[in-house]
Amino acid sequence: MPTRDAILESATRLFAAHGLDGVSVRDICTDAGVNVAAINYHFKGKDRLYQEVFERAYRAAHLEEIPQLGNHDSDATEALTEWISWYLRRTISAGDDTASQLLLREAANPTTALQGVVHATLHPVYRSLESIVAALLPPSHDARTRKIHCLSIIGQCLVHRVCRAMIDRLPVEPTLGIQDRETIATIVTRNALAGLAQESGRDRP
Repeated sequence: MPTRDAILESATRLFAAHGLDGVSVRDICTDAGVNVAAINYHFKGKDRLYQEVFERAYRAAHLEEIPQLGNHDSDATEALTEWISWYLRRTISAGDDTASQLLLREAANPTTALQGVVHATLHPVYRSLESIVAALLPPSHDARTRKIHCLSIIGQCLVHRVCRAMIDRLPVEPTLGIQDRETIATIVTRNALAGLAQESGRDRP
């Protein structure tokens, strides 16, 4: 395996297990079987290596194309239905691989790498949802209302990944899993559309 790839593989595994501050350059190089100077040569330091590992992990976990309003002839209801189903496929299907562990660790304990990743990868996901939500809201809606609706939709989906360990330990049957993904998507979509429709009702004289 090329030196650069070996470093990335080891760094992903170690950062996922111990976080940025819990891993040294020497730890990574020892695990990868490379010279300590290799990280500076290939990545210009540990922080730059971490950011590349994070972005690489995110890309690996999100290969499907982001649904867009324009893909549905501006049918916003259909677009929202697809977007929520797509987001839940990513969320509920996410395994316990090192890339997913790294993403969850970064979300819980953000580092300086998060800002770059948000702009490069998370922002396009949000903007695709935002355009759909805007099409379902009345023309007079404000940016704050639009953002709250978007985050409400994301939150209903993301709880099934971020809070999975807690949810699975609730003494409540049945246990939810991949087999419930479509039902969850239907309910989240129904909730979202109801909330957006209520905003439209408020806008009427």
